[in-house]
Amino acid sequence: MKQKEHKSRSLSWRILLVLFSISLSTLAQAQSITVKGNVVDPNGEPLIGVTITEHNTTNGAITDINGNFSITCAKGATLKFSYIGYKDVTKTATGTNLKVVLIEDSQALDEVVVVGYGTQKKVNLTGAVGSVDAADLTKRVSPNASSMLQGRVPGLQIVQNSANPGAEQAAIQIRGQGTFSDAGSNPLVLIDGVEGDMNKVNPNMIENITVLKDAASASIYGSRAANGVILITTKNGTEGRLNIDYNFNMAWQSPTTKQDRITNSAEYMTLFNKALTHTGGDIAKKGYKQEWIDAYKNATPGDPMYPNHDWYGDIIKTAPMQQHFLSVNGGKNGTTYNFGLGYLNQDGMVIQTGYKRYDAQMNLKTNLGGRVTFGTNINFSKSQRHSTSYTSSGNQIDNNETEDLILCMYTQGPYYTPYLPDGRFCTGGYSGRGHNKAPLAVAYSGGGKKFDENYVLGSAFAKVKIIEGLDAEVKASVRYNQVSSKCLTVSVKAYKLHPDEFGNHEESTYNSDVNTLTVRQEVETQYTLFGTLNYRKTFADKHNLNVMLGYNQENFKYDKVGGYRTGVPTNTHWELDVVPTAGQTNEGSAYEWAIQSYFGRLNYDFMGKYLFEASFRYDGTSRLASGKRWGLFPSFSAGWRISEENFLKNVEWLSNLKVRGSWGQLGNQNIGNYPYQDVLNATKYNFGGVVTQGLTQDALSNPEIKWETTTAVDFGVDFGLFNNKLFGSIDWYKKTTKDILRELQVPTHIGVSAPMVNDGTMENKGWEFVLGHENKIGDFSYSISANLETYRNKLVKFGSREINSKNGTIKEEGLPWSSYYMYVFDGIYQNQAEIDNGPTPISNLTQPGDMKYKDISGPDGVPDGKITPDDRVVVDGAFPKFNYGFTINAAYKGFDLSLFFQGVQGKKVYVKEWGIAPFRQGSVPSVFWRDAWNGEGTSNTIPHIFNDNYAPNTQVSTWWLQNGSYLRMKNIQIGYTLPKTWLSKIHFQNVRVYFSGDNLLTFTDFFQGLDPERTAQNSRGAIYPQAKVVSFGIKVTL
Repeated sequence: MKQKEHKSRSLSWRILLVLFSISLSTLAQAQSITVKGNVVDPNGEPLIGVTITEHNTTNGAITDINGNFSITCAKGATLKFSYIGYKDVTKTATGTNLKVVLIEDSQALDEVVVVGYGTQKKVNLTGAVGSVDAADLTKRVSPNASSMLQGRVPGLQIVQNSANPGAEQAAIQIRGQGTFSDAGSNPLVLIDGVEGDMNKVNPNMIENITVLKDAASASIYGSRAANGVILITTKNGTEGRLNIDYNFNMAWQSPTTKQDRITNSAEYMTLFNKALTHTGGDIAKKGYKQEWIDAYKNATPGDPMYPNHDWYGDIIKTAPMQQHFLSVNGGKNGTTYNFGLGYLNQDGMVIQTGYKRYDAQMNLKTNLGGRVTFGTNINFSKSQRHSTSYTSSGNQIDNNETEDLILCMYTQGPYYTPYLPDGRFCTGGYSGRGHNKAPLAVAYSGGGKKFDENYVLGSAFAKVKIIEGLDAEVKASVRYNQVSSKCLTVSVKAYKLHPDEFGNHEESTYNSDVNTLTVRQEVETQYTLFGTLNYRKTFADKHNLNVMLGYNQENFKYDKVGGYRTGVPTNTHWELDVVPTAGQTNEGSAYEWAIQSYFGRLNYDFMGKYLFEASFRYDGTSRLASGKRWGLFPSFSAGWRISEENFLKNVEWLSNLKVRGSWGQLGNQNIGNYPYQDVLNATKYNFGGVVTQGLTQDALSNPEIKWETTTAVDFGVDFGLFNNKLFGSIDWYKKTTKDILRELQVPTHIGVSAPMVNDGTMENKGWEFVLGHENKIGDFSYSISANLETYRNKLVKFGSREINSKNGTIKEEGLPWSSYYMYVFDGIYQNQAEIDNGPTPISNLTQPGDMKYKDISGPDGVPDGKITPDDRVVVDGAFPKFNYGFTINAAYKGFDLSLFFQGVQGKKVYVKEWGIAPFRQGSVPSVFWRDAWNGEGTSNTIPHIFNDNYAPNTQVSTWWLQNGSYLRMKNIQIGYTLPKTWLSKIHFQNVRVYFSGDNLLTFTDFFQGLDPERTAQNSRGAIYPQAKVVSFGIKVTL
C-alpha cells in the first residue's frame, strides 16, 4: 500500500511539473494590444463598474467614473462587457477606440456564482448554493466576517456566543448539526480556494461569499465538506485607472441589555436573611444583623461607609472601536493588482479587555500573451488581545477569564464599593460575611493575559490556456498561524469595608499567594497544493460541456511548547527567565496529518434548458489506518429550466422557472489524529517514595474505524416573475450522517477510556425559503428580501440513552440531539395542606412557597403519587423551529437606507445558576425576585426567594427553561453619496458618509436583562454581553 501511495504522489508531482512546463512554453505565443473605449447606457450616460473580460482568460478590466476603460489583450480576442441589470455585449479587440452601448436587461440571468474550483452561471446551478456580495456584507460594522453573515443565507446558522474582542466564539453550522462526534459540525472555509480563517480576512477585502449547502455543490471537497463549505473570494485588481479607497469608521459599543439587580443595601441584606431563613440557614452566623440593616437604612445618602452600589458600571462600560482601511486597485498591460491595509482598535466593554489587529492583503495577477496568467494572493494578520488573569484556576491560559470576571461582578453586594475611603481595594462589608473575591483588585492589579497572533495565508497560482477550450491551473499555498500566550497572576490584597471590634479591616489575598507565570507558544502550519484541468466545449450551438479533473494534497502540523513558573519576582515580569528553578513545570505536544485527493466534475446542459452535473472526490487521509484510508464521495444533480420550454415562451410574466434535484455523499475526516493507534502520554507516578516520570495509555485504540459519511438529498425550485422583479427559491433537504465516531459504551470501571467506534446515525431535514422583490421608479429604487429556514434534527442510532442530570438533557434514539429532559413546573405550593395532599415532593425540605412539579409517571409508566426522576419528560426547544432574516434597501438620488433583521423562533434556553438563581454563590438577585411568593396567594409563578442550591427549587425543571425566541434589528444604515458634480472639482471619484447601528432593537420574552442570542444550553448568565454598536463612517475613492 505504501508503495502505491508513493507512486501516486510521484505521478501527481510529474503532472504538475508538466503543467508548469506547458505554461512556460506559451509565454510568447500571442501578440498583445491595448484596447480603449467608453461604455454607456442607451441614454448616453456613462456606466461605472462595467466588467470587461477577455474570452477564455482571467484577464479583465473595469470602467471608471466616466465609463472609460483600457485593457491589454491578445489581438483579435473577444471582449465581453458585463454589468448587472444589462445584457452582455461582445466585441472584437481591434486596437481602435470602442464605443459600447449596454441595453438594460432586468432578468439578469447571467450572474456568475463562485463554486468549488470554478464559477458557474447562477441560472445553470443544480445544487443548493447561497451567496452574499460585498455590498451587503459590509453594511454591518463588525471586525469579523462571521458575524456579518448572520441571517443572510437560509440554512446557515451563526450564533455569536460572546462579544469578547478577538474571541467572539461564533458557532457556525450549515443545515443543522451534522454529527455528535468530536469531528464537529463546523463547515470548511476556503479563502481564494485554500483553507483559512474567515475572521482573519478584513471584510473590506471580500468580494463575495458563497455557501455550498448540499452534496451536489460541496462533494467536490469530499471528506472536508461533510458540514458544508463557505467560499470566500477576495477582491482582485482591474485594468484601467488607479483607484485609491479609504474607509474610516468610528464606533461605540455598549451592551444590548442590562439586568436590573437589587442595588439597595438594606433591601439586599433583608432579602438575603429571608432566603437564608427559608432554606434553614443560620442567621446568627451567616446572616446580616438587624443593626447593620438599620444603619444602611438611616445613613446619609453618599456616605462612603454605607453605600448603595451598582457594580455593573465598574466592570462593563461603553467602549470605543475604530477601523481604518486603505486599498489600491488598478492594472495595466495585462497586470492587475489590489492591495489592502487595515487597522482595528477595539476596546472591550468588560474592563481590561481589548483587541488590536493589523492586516494586509495583496492580490496580484499578470497575464502574459493572453495564454498564461500568474498570480498570488497573500493575506497577513497580526493581532494582540489582552484581558485580566481573573480565572477560577489561577494560572490557566485556557480559562474564560472574562466570564469569570462577570460572574464575580454579579456576586458583589451593593453594601460595599470597590475601594475603601483610603483607596485600598475592598472585598465585602463585614467580617465573616459572604463575598466572592475582589474583581477590580484582580482586574487592575492582579496581572493579566496577553495573546499575540501572527497569521499568514499565501498562495501562488498559474493558469494556462493550452488549446481552445482547455485550461490548466496549479496553485500552491501555505497557512501559518502562531499564537503566543502569557498569563501573569499577581497576588493582590483587599479589605473589608467595616472594621472589626479592634478597628482592623479584615484582609484577604486573591489570585494566589505567590506570583505565577504561564507562557505558551503554538504554531500551526498547513501546506496545500492542487492542480486542475478544465475543458469547455459547445457542440452544434446546443450542447454545452464542461469537464474538470484535479488533484489536491494537504499537510498539516501543530507544535506547542510552554512553561509554568512560580515565584515571579515582580508584578510586571512577563518572561520565564530570572524565575527560581523550584516549582518549574514545562509542557509540549505535537501532531500532524495529511490528506491526498483526486476529484472531478462534469457539467452538461442542452441549450441552457436541461442541466446535469456529476462530481466525485477520492480522498485518502492519514487519520485512518492503512486499509481504511481511502473513500469515494460522489454526487449527481440535474435541473430543468421549464421557463425555456416553447409552451411557456409566451408567458410574459414568467421570467425564470427551474426545478432541480441532487444526491451525494460526503465524508468527515476531522476525527482526531491517531484514533486507530495506541497512544502513550507522559505522566508522573510515585515509585518507592520518589516521583518518577513514566508513560501511560489513557485510551484503547481501534484500527477498524472508518469515515463518517453523510448522504444528502435536495430538491429545489427557483423562480423569477415580472422580469425578475419578484424572485425566490424553495428547497427541501434531508441530510443523514452515519458511522459517527464515538466512544464505545462500556462500564466506567475498565480503567482506561473506551475505544472509538463507528456507531451512530444523525439526521437533519428541513425547508428553506427565499423571496425577494426589487424595482426602480424614477430616481427611487428599492429592494426587499426575506429568507426562512425550518429543520428538525433526529438521533437515529445511538445505543443506550444517556441523561445529563445537571443540564437537563437526554440523548436517545428518535429524539433531537441533547433534547431537554426535565421536571414540569406546576405552580407554587401555597400552604402545607397542599403539600400533604399532593404527590410526595422530591425533597423533604419542601415547604409553602416552593416549586411544585407534575406527577407524570412512575416506574410502571403511570403516575404513582411521588415526584421522582421517572417524572422527567422530553421538552421541545433545544433546536429552533424557525430561523429567518429580512432586508430592506432603498435609495433616492444620493441618499440610501438599509435595514436588516434577523430572528429565531421556537428556541428555548436553559438559564440557571447566576443568570436567574438568587444568591447563587452570593450573587445579587435581580429585581424579578421582588415579586416572589410572600405568603398564600401572593404568587403562583415565582417561588419564595431562596439561597444557593436549595433542593426543592433548584431541580432541573421547565421553570428554568426560558423562551429564547427573538427578532433583532441587526443593522440599520443611512448614507449619503456626494454628487459627482461636486467631486469633479476636487478630483474625487466617490465620497459617501454614513451612520450605522447594530443590534439597536430586540424583541423578545427572554429573561429580563439577559441576551437571547446564545447556544441553547448555556446555563450561566455570566457571559460576555452582546454589543449594541452605534457608528459613523466615511468612504472616499480617489
